[in-house]
Amino acid sequence: MVITISTILSLFLGNFGIGKESIIMVFLVGALVVTVITKGYFYGIFASIISVLIFNYFFTEPIHTFITYDTNDVILMVSFLGVSLISGTMTKRFQKQLLIAQQNEHTAILLYKITKGFLNITGQKNIIIQGIDYIYQNTHYNSRVLLLETGETYTDEHRKFITDKMTTMKIPIRGLTKKLGVMEIAYSKENFSFEHELLIKTVVTQMGLSLDREFIYNERENIRIAMEREKMHSNLLRAISHDLRTPLTGIVGASGVILENLDQLDKCNIEKLVSGINEEAIWLNSLVENILNMTRISEGKLIIQKNYEVVDDVVYEAIRHINNLAKTRNIVVSVPDEIVTLLIDGKLIVQVLINLLDNAIKHTEDNCSIFVHVYTEGDMVIFEVADNGDGIDESIRNSLFNSFVTISSNIIDDKRGIGLGLAICKAIVEAHGGSISVGKAVEGGALFTFKLPQAGGE
Repeated sequence: MVITISTILSLFLGNFGIGKESIIMVFLVGALVVTVITKGYFYGIFASIISVLIFNYFFTEPIHTFITYDTNDVILMVSFLGVSLISGTMTKRFQKQLLIAQQNEHTAILLYKITKGFLNITGQKNIIIQGIDYIYQNTHYNSRVLLLETGETYTDEHRKFITDKMTTMKIPIRGLTKKLGVMEIAYSKENFSFEHELLIKTVVTQMGLSLDREFIYNERENIRIAMEREKMHSNLLRAISHDLRTPLTGIVGASGVILENLDQLDKCNIEKLVSGINEEAIWLNSLVENILNMTRISEGKLIIQKNYEVVDDVVYEAIRHINNLAKTRNIVVSVPDEIVTLLIDGKLIVQVLINLLDNAIKHTEDNCSIFVHVYTEGDMVIFEVADNGDGIDESIRNSLFNSFVTISSNIIDDKRGIGLGLAICKAIVEAHGGSISVGKAVEGGALFTFKLPQAGGE
C-alpha cells in the first residue's frame, strides 16, 4: 500500500516535469515508512528493492523496461538502494533501542513499586502473600512459600498451586544473616523470559529483607516485653513489700497490745483495736485478691464464670466489703427502681466496684461523699462511681488504667495501693464485653464509668 501510494505520487509529480532526483526521494520516504510500520528488516529491504525496480521501470530510459543505459541513473538507483538500506537499518536499531528503553523503564517502575510495597507492609503472612500476588499479577505463575523456622507453607487462598504440565523452580529466601525459607514457582518454559526471572528474583529478595526485618522487630519486641515484665515484677515486689509491711505492722501492734494488756483494757478500747485489725485485714484481703487477679490476667488464665446477677445485689455486696474502710465517707447509692439483671461473673464485677470505691476513699478527705449510680441505656447497664474530691490530673488520664499507675503520680507513691486496681478493672470489664472510662464528675471530683451488656457480651 505504501509503495503503491509512492508510485502514484511519483507519476503525478513526473507529469509536472519534476526531476528524477526529487522523485526518487518519494520512494525513499515510502521505503522508510514501510520500515517504521513493520517488524523486522525484511519488509524494509523488500520495499527498497521494489522501489528501485519501479523507479527503473517508469522513470529511466528506456521507460517501461528494466534496462538502463544511462550511467547516472545506475549510480542514482544504487545510491538510493544503499541509503534506503542504511536508513532502514538505523531506523530499526533506533526502534529496538527505544523498545528496550521503554521495557527498562517499565521494569524499573515495577521494581520500584515492588520495593515500596514491601516497605509499607508488616506481618509475616501479609509479606508472603504480597510476594505471591506480585509474581502472579506480573507473570501469571502460581507460587508457594515454605518457612524453614516454623515449617509453615503459604499459598494464595484464591488460586491452587498446580504443577501439572508446568516446570517448577525453587528459590531460597534469604535474610541478612540466614536462610529464611524457600519459594517454589510453577512456570511455563515457553513463556519464561529474562524480565520474568528478574522480577521473581527481585520479589524474593525484597520478601527476604522484609521477613528479616519482621523477625528482628519481633525479637526486639519480645525483648522489650520481657524487660517490661521484669520491671513490672520488680515494681510489684517493691510495692507489695511496702504495702504489706504497713498493715501487718498495725495488725501485729494492735494484737500485741490486746494480748499484753487484756486485763487492763476496757471493752471500748478492745473494740477499737479489733476494728483496726479488721480494717487492715480487709485491705490485705483486697490486695491479695487484686494480685491474684492480675497474675491470672497476665498469664491469660482469668476465668469468667457468668451467671445472671441482680444489679442491686452486686452494688450492695461491694459496699458491704468496703464499709469498714468508708466509715468517714458518705456513700450515696442510686439504682433503678425495677429489677435489672446482668449475665456476669458476679465476684469479679464486685471486685471492680470494690477497687473503684477503694480508689475514691484513698483519694478523698474525711466527710467527702462518694456516689454510686447505676442505670440502663438501651441494652447496656451503666455503672458510675464519682466523688467530690480533687479529681484527676489530665496528664495521667490516658495511662490511668495501666499497671502501677496511681492518681498522685505516674509511679507508685506513698499512698497505700500498688496501682493494680484500675488495670484489673479494665481487664475484667473488657473480658465481659464492656468498656471503662474516666472523666470529671459534676461534683468536681473523679468520675469512673463502666458499661456492661445485659446479654453478657455474647
